[in-house]
Amino acid sequence: HMTLKEGTYEAKMSVPASFGPVGAVLVENEHHREMFIKDVKLITGGDESTAITFDVASWVHSKFDDPEPRVFFTVKSYLPSQTPPGIEALRKKELEKLRGDGHSERKFHERVYDYDTYNDLGDPDKNIDHKRPVLGTKEHPYPRRCRTGRPKTLYDPETERRSSPVYVPRDEQFSDVKGRTFSATTLRSGLHAILPALAPLLNNSQCFSHFPAIDALYSDGIPLPVDGHGGASFNVINDVIPRVVQMIEDTTEHVLRFEVPEMLESEHRRPCLVRQST
Repeated sequence: HMTLKEGTYEAKMSVPASFGPVGAVLVENEHHREMFIKDVKLITGGDESTAITFDVASWVHSKFDDPEPRVFFTVKSYLPSQTPPGIEALRKKELEKLRGDGHSERKFHERVYDYDTYNDLGDPDKNIDHKRPVLGTKEHPYPRRCRTGRPKTLYDPETERRSSPVYVPRDEQFSDVKGRTFSATTLRSGLHAILPALAPLLNNSQCFSHFPAIDALYSDGIPLPVDGHGGASFNVINDVIPRVVQMIEDTTEHVLRFEVPEMLESEHRRPCLVRQST
């Protein structure tokens, strides 16, 4: 996770008196990382009461990812026939940027709102039986999704290869807090599937002869079948909750390791207090 720091950037510029009203600003991010810009204020002669404010509220890509600067317009709207000549070309270029050209694979920092059919529902390269029809065609009408432009699979030229994460226009992506909340909710729902799958493994395991054997679950884990020969139970464990339990591969066996409870973790971190009696 990236630590966000808030700051203000100041710059001075000179424009001729005949420049006219400002309709847009170009912003170039010279950092190696993207940055979130809240607003841009143009102050003339130090008088903030007459400042022109651009409500940006957007992630601006690094110039090392894309050398093209971002353009931001004032909140004033214009009909196409009434658009000032100074920003007409900029508005046309920005519209083309948002529409995309229907080619190449989308990148994390892009803002393209291009749409495509649901052609990634199957995974025929893994198993030809996993081939699925494309949704969004005349035969199978369905709402569109954001186009990603990923390469097609080897065994089905109509199916797109899967990848993670799926492209979403940058300003539409979840924030870190919302993303973690969404993931936690999804994983809690997955527990309803994982607990029945764990039952056969627990029933077949040895009884706990002493309390340290229970504590060993958090360090040693429960042996699982090698190469996934445990049937449906192993598949559910391996697919549903990869963030709740950690699959670690030893030299001889797969192990299901539980997360250490907060109480035990606190005990490990708590300093020991030793009392002496005289």
